[in-house]
Amino acid sequence: MQVYKTFFKVLRKYKISLIMYSAIMIFMIWIFASESTSGSNEIVQKKYTLLVVDEDNSEVSKEFVSYLGKKHYLDDGEYTEDQIKDLLFYENISEYIVIPKGFGEEVNSVVESKKDGKNVSEEEFGSLLQATYDDGMPRGIFINMQINQYLNAVTDYMASGDNMADASKKADEALDISEFVTFREEEINVNEVKYTSFLVLPYGILSIIFSGVIPVIVSFNEKEKKNRTNVSSIKLTARNISLVLGAATVAFVVATVFIAVITLKNGGGFAFTDSWWLSVLNTYIYTLTATLLLFMLTSFPIIVAKGTTSASSIITVIVGLSFAFLGGTFVDLDILGEGVAKVGRFIPNYWYSVACKKIWYDGAGLSDLVGCFGLQLLFGLVCLAVGLAVTRYYGNKATA
Repeated sequence: MQVYKTFFKVLRKYKISLIMYSAIMIFMIWIFASESTSGSNEIVQKKYTLLVVDEDNSEVSKEFVSYLGKKHYLDDGEYTEDQIKDLLFYENISEYIVIPKGFGEEVNSVVESKKDGKNVSEEEFGSLLQATYDDGMPRGIFINMQINQYLNAVTDYMASGDNMADASKKADEALDISEFVTFREEEINVNEVKYTSFLVLPYGILSIIFSGVIPVIVSFNEKEKKNRTNVSSIKLTARNISLVLGAATVAFVVATVFIAVITLKNGGGFAFTDSWWLSVLNTYIYTLTATLLLFMLTSFPIIVAKGTTSASSIITVIVGLSFAFLGGTFVDLDILGEGVAKVGRFIPNYWYSVACKKIWYDGAGLSDLVGCFGLQLLFGLVCLAVGLAVTRYYGNKATA
């Protein structure tokens, strides 16, 4: 117990790494556990800012300006020609439109032509206005097309006997695209958020215990401290077991905190269900395996030679990211290539991800997950055996 208690006293010196990685991981879990919402299903047409000058002031021009105000934002400022060019260049306005005198008479003339059965194309309405815009931007073309469609529809309704106000209202309704556009409905798996939340845990657990615990274990393996242990009454095996227990305690506390965050973020409604218990068991098994992997890596003296701080950072990045990508933590198992998947089968992250997918997508029971749990534990036991062997070998070599 003396080594076990000392473990936590040394751990206090490296609490910043634990706190930092824990905060980052809790933030990631909170983001992944946030269910995506589609928001409003209302169809809204893109609006631009227009500068419109009405020099005609006729009933027709006023209705036209009113229509543009409904579809876009109108700038009512007064500017010089150079200022207008700057506004267009810096995209403060999308188009500068001047409604010349006689615009209403020209529209009425088009109405009379339509009453006589003459065909008037939409493009001809563009000559009735003075429009300035950036030819390289598609929005100018879109606005002009919108204007031409409106004027064409208004003149059609007026040719049919409607007054300007009624014709403008009918044209607005006829050109409303919301009646013809619908959102595509997507099937959403209610378990997807829970699956994703548990899926990212291995990276967080491994990164936290590696960055925080490696310096502690390495400090116990330093030559002077190790020699003192060898001449004391504490056996080397007992010391190693105490270190493993200390690392496991930290790891399981971290895992428990993450599980609690996931449960609370998802409302707690799925807590204590069969899938929740299996996911918790899967997480704890991986946590134990990661702890044993940590013990094996810190048994090699090369880690001590490189220094405590640099070694923990290098190992955390290399092992954490490689295991996450090869094991399906960051890249879904269905996307992994065949060659990558074959390599991934040798690491515990892969079997953790497989178990996680079976739990939340296939509704698997405990009997269906025995293989995944067993392979994770097998990996951990191999790491434990190698770690004990390496520690004993170098311990005997040092006393020889």
